[in-house]
Amino acid sequence: MVEYTYSVVPIPFSPLPQSHVDKHASLRLLALETNPECFSSTLEDERRLSPEQWRGRIDTEDRVTFIAASSFADTSDSSTLLDDDTAKWVGLVTVLTPEFLQERWVDLPRKFRKFAMRSGKPAHVLVSMWVHPEHRHKGLGRLLISQAVDWVKNRVEKSGVEDKRGDVVLEVFKQNTGAVMLYRAMGFEDIEEVSPSIWMGRKIA
Repeated sequence: MVEYTYSVVPIPFSPLPQSHVDKHASLRLLALETNPECFSSTLEDERRLSPEQWRGRIDTEDRVTFIAASSFADTSDSSTLLDDDTAKWVGLVTVLTPEFLQERWVDLPRKFRKFAMRSGKPAHVLVSMWVHPEHRHKGLGRLLISQAVDWVKNRVEKSGVEDKRGDVVLEVFKQNTGAVMLYRAMGFEDIEEVSPSIWMGRKIA
């Protein structure tokens, strides 16, 4: 049996090599192709994105994407893991910051605005959560969510952030029972069911 070592690391904002853009795009498209029922976006739509649009998704400080990578090598130096050609990108989750939401507020779907503002100010929102089928049931989903939540905690504790926007919310399709159970186990509570989805959230102490 093949034994992998797994690590979860954020894609650094800058400098952003083209290889990171390409790997992220490939992983996202694979997620949409493999589990289209888990996403509101479609494979056809995202295949039409330009190279500049793909770069714009991760080359910005108002959102951060965490990558789960598998490797046979020693991953003690996680800062270089994403550059390792032998490491495979096998999962991801993205955090949208309140600044990201505010900048695009008028263009967001109505339900998105409602739940992102549940405490009276924009929350951090988790999107695009996915793990490759061959690497599931190894704790990667939990690790991705944990890293994302810890990033939010650290961010809101910084003095540069004006207020403590301590809510994290997400949308999950009700039929995705595995993901629903994972989020509940990690402290997310149901906010409201808006068929076919459930909106969930948790406070960041």
